[in-house]
Amino acid sequence: MLFRTVLFFYVIGIFCTGIFAQDLGAYTDYMGHFYIFDKGKSIRVEDLDARSFKIGGECVLYTNASGELKLYYKGEVRFLEKGVSEYIATDCLAVYNVFERLEVIWKGRIYNVSYRCTSYHAEDSLVAFYDKIEESLRVFYKGKTYDIESGLLGNPIQKWESGDNIIAYISENTHDFNIWYQGESRLIQNNISSIKFKAGRDIVAYVDETDKTFKAFYKGNIVELESFEPLSFKVGDGFVVYVTSSGEFKVFSGSEPEIINSFTPEDYFTEDNILVFIQDNYFKAWYNNEVVEIESFVPSVYKMDWNTIAYIDNSSRFWIFKDGEKKYLSNEFVKSFDLVRDLILMNVKVDRNIIYYKGTYFNGE
Repeated sequence: MLFRTVLFFYVIGIFCTGIFAQDLGAYTDYMGHFYIFDKGKSIRVEDLDARSFKIGGECVLYTNASGELKLYYKGEVRFLEKGVSEYIATDCLAVYNVFERLEVIWKGRIYNVSYRCTSYHAEDSLVAFYDKIEESLRVFYKGKTYDIESGLLGNPIQKWESGDNIIAYISENTHDFNIWYQGESRLIQNNISSIKFKAGRDIVAYVDETDKTFKAFYKGNIVELESFEPLSFKVGDGFVVYVTSSGEFKVFSGSEPEIINSFTPEDYFTEDNILVFIQDNYFKAWYNNEVVEIESFVPSVYKMDWNTIAYIDNSSRFWIFKDGEKKYLSNEFVKSFDLVRDLILMNVKVDRNIIYYKGTYFNGE
């Protein structure tokens, strides 16, 4: 995702069942062959370019030139189905939908979770979905399917959002605001007309409709952050960032809210562990509770994912910022690049591919 901003960078750390999953990439060589990069090796899986592909933390899904959906998992390629146009790959699982039949891939195994799924949200560790046959809101989480709410007719959910491991929703029938987290559903407020809320990993930030206080459901506990409704707020993995009613820019990540800046930023965005904001045309990072200046200008092209920011400076040089350090990444002219979690795929002159993975450069095919 591209942003035109100044940067605040907050490291939380994403885990997929306790193990970092960041070993996969995919690319096409100059002859049109399709490769998957896996733990330092490039593996040719198709002689022709893929029509589309999605890179997950544990697998890669792609449709080949014949329109077949295939799964790459732990060095093996499997045919799944033909004619699938809607599919997703996240850090810990993958999902595809065929005429309302919803299939989830977890740990290499395929689970049919619904034959009549009209809507779903897929995040890092879970898939929330409405099963029309059972008339229930359900969630697939770590190999199991849970009923969240049953007896739901028509359009049962007024509004819902899901984070990597959490679901927040308003029931159309009861108008209750509920949060599902770690296998349990919890009533937060009942009989409400509307409520502002956003979900991230381990957190749901919301405005309490009774007194307009700003609160966070964080790892099972409710914390009051501000006495007044904020001007705006956004969530990431384990944190919420917001502008208070008085214009202060703050972040909460489990202890006490911290002030990032006493002034309101021009704009700000969140992505995984990262938050970016525009402030006086400086490109900055918040790392270990300190502001770090990355550049005195805003790069025209940059991407962010997991713990990494990759960008091209005004002199067409390619840089990354990761773990509090800025690093010059390539002496060659970078035509284009992709950032997949913390793995970087660069296409340089003469259509060569270079992969930067765990501090080492690998030449693609």
